[in-house]
Amino acid sequence: MYIDYEVRTSTSEYRKPYIQAREYYHNMVKMSTAEYAEKWGRKLKASTEDIRRGVERVSEAPGIKAAQKVEKMKANFLKSIEDGTWASRVASVSVQEWKDKTLKKGIGRISQGVDEAGGKMQDFASEFFPHLEEGQRIVDAMPDITLEDSIARATAMMRHNAKFKRSK
Repeated sequence: MYIDYEVRTSTSEYRKPYIQAREYYHNMVKMSTAEYAEKWGRKLKASTEDIRRGVERVSEAPGIKAAQKVEKMKANFLKSIEDGTWASRVASVSVQEWKDKTLKKGIGRISQGVDEAGGKMQDFASEFFPHLEEGQRIVDAMPDITLEDSIARATAMMRHNAKFKRSK
């Protein structure tokens, strides 16, 4: 037996977080893996309102906080490459599993994602299209007679587009 301490929070604004001690018998399996997965799904689905309230309480952009930890991310990512974790995890998905997940889960979310991202795509295009037009003017001024000319034009456009950086 061991005692596990966890910080519990209350939905009441008058109660402070408190510490709750729980006794666990570490040598006893309490549920099967299927029961565990079912319970996880049921409880996560039931907690969407709590998650929504938590999201609404966030006062700092998570992306900004993440950007402040770039060295930590880099170190952990490199460690996962060096110790084989990354390769093991990405190689663990078979082509059939990837197809099944993409077809059953991913494709069904595309429409909603497109609807939600329409404004961002328009913002991107408003910055990228002028850059693209500038590249086209550069390429249009280049010779286009030989195969080498065509290769040079294609290369010039690729190099031009590689210089594009978003302002936001």
